[in-house]
Amino acid sequence: MRAANRWYTVRSLLLVLLAAGCKGVLDVHPVNEFDESQAITTPGGARAAVAGMYDGLQNFSYYGGEMLFFGDLGGDDVEHTGTFTTYRQIDQNDITSDNGSIEGLWDAIYRAIGRANIIIQKVPDVAGLSASERDDLLGQAYFVRALSYHNLVKFWGDTAASGLGVPIVLIPPHDISEAGLVTRATTGAVYAQILSDLSDAENLMGSSTNEHRATVMAVRAVRARVYLYQKNYAGAETEAEAVAAGGFSLAAQYGDLFTPDGDDTPEDIFRLSFDEVDYSWEGYYYLPYEVQGRGEIAPSVNLIEAYAPGFDGSPASFVTTDERGNRNITFSDPSDGATKYGSKWLTGIGAEDIHVIRFAEVLLIQAEAEARQNKLAEAEATLTPIRARAGLSAAGVDAMTQANAILAILQERRLELTMEGDRWPDLVRTGRAVSVLTIAPNQVLFPIPLNELDVAPGLVQNPGY
Repeated sequence: MRAANRWYTVRSLLLVLLAAGCKGVLDVHPVNEFDESQAITTPGGARAAVAGMYDGLQNFSYYGGEMLFFGDLGGDDVEHTGTFTTYRQIDQNDITSDNGSIEGLWDAIYRAIGRANIIIQKVPDVAGLSASERDDLLGQAYFVRALSYHNLVKFWGDTAASGLGVPIVLIPPHDISEAGLVTRATTGAVYAQILSDLSDAENLMGSSTNEHRATVMAVRAVRARVYLYQKNYAGAETEAEAVAAGGFSLAAQYGDLFTPDGDDTPEDIFRLSFDEVDYSWEGYYYLPYEVQGRGEIAPSVNLIEAYAPGFDGSPASFVTTDERGNRNITFSDPSDGATKYGSKWLTGIGAEDIHVIRFAEVLLIQAEAEARQNKLAEAEATLTPIRARAGLSAAGVDAMTQANAILAILQERRLELTMEGDRWPDLVRTGRAVSVLTIAPNQVLFPIPLNELDVAPGLVQNPGY
């Protein structure tokens, strides 16, 4: 993206706000572009702006595809099998600062933040909105901003609170010159802003339980995730317990979470709706050509062996009692070369919904937080339902050393959440990326895109780029 489009910030830029055929706040299908200064002046414009904000999360470079791809491609669960050189760099942990796909992810997240910022700025002055609806719309915007800043800092920010995080932009700049003055805040400051936004979101939101939008339970689930990254394990445990008390339960079958039509499950906390028109790309990129896809990325042998320790490379040797492995790993017909591929999403059409956060992750957060506080019996009880759904016996973490219990829970996260974009951030946050992947310390962060440095000279690049 050229400098004129940088940072979502120029007032004259068009913002995606009004939904084509929009039926209300929760209709997050494709939207058209209108000048934001004209759009958010009526209740209908405010509602459409929130729909446009959710549409920003659905972008191909964000939850619609690449953030999930790169969150696993940078780790050891997924490998590059296609033609994109930008993807190959990520797979090899040898990214250049002019990698266009990394820039696309950065841009997409900041565009979502930009939409949230404009809603926060404009909606309080919209006449005709009831106080409760106004506050709820604002609460959703604060949530999306918090979520997006966490996604930024976990890919680009130093894990130390005093280290460099990402630029914090809370007010839409007036012009490019103002946008170019941004600098990187510390990671600690970014997390302080994230927690502040989550607090505002929780205080402003209504009592909706609609899993297709931000809710109070989504706030608490994401806060549990944030606390885990901050190593605030007592806080993570408390938030996870609050979500567990909110009426959620695991889907009866693991595969129920990834159906072609995006069917609802009791595990859904917050998920983005996709259909054949407004589609996601996860299935298309994981599935091979013979199964409606392009085969750009695929599960690694390392991941397959984690499900099936006896795997020797042949399809016949892939034998596992873990239902997650049977769902996530498939081999095509031997006449087609027995290609291994990721089958978490079953179609190349892209109508499957994408979870931003689901109850199984919250239980895994709670189990890890408990184990890190040496509450191993509690961690075992929290973890057992996830393994039972997968067809596995209890892990027995209560009989392990604390260190081994933590590793067992991290392995459970890997097997449960693979291809949902968590493996690379998990390796980085736990300090294991260098040893597990055999990479240099400077490779554990993505580079600030070169084009950003060109238009914002106050930015500092991550080491090694």
